Amino acid sequence: MQVLCFFVGVFFTFTSFAEEKTVQVGKHVTASTDPVTMILSLFLVLLVVIASAYLLKKFQITAQGSNQGLKVVTSLHLGTKERVVVVQVADKQLVLGVTANQITLLDTLDKPLETGKSATEFFDKSVVSLLKKSIKKND
Repeated sequence: MQVLCFFVGVFFTFTSFAEEKTVQVGKHVTASTDPVTMILSLFLVLLVVIASAYLLKKFQITAQGSNQGLKVVTSLHLGTKERVVVVQVADKQLVLGVTANQITLLDTLDKPLETGKSATEFFDKSVVSLLKKSIKKND
């Protein structure tokens, strides 16, 4: 078996030397590869790096252990930059209105929300009732 493998290896070695071709350098390079195209490609890569850095900075996730005693229980988006957030501070839960320009304390919850899926449903109902109270108060 080893002898057979040796002869097959020698045969293919000789045939590869017999069919050796010259290598054409730059055969696959297109004619449009000029300095302007190369500079534009480099600027595109630079733009992708800058956009990635901006997105990573914007959506940065903080570590759980760094916020001792402060926790976002739930939030409700009201618009593109407006939302209502329930924040747990020690043993109190605060309802905050968050916009692009300011954060406003809306209410302090008497009975705290439980965490989980049911908390979001309860929060939606409590925000609606809070908004109704404030509308009635303004009338």
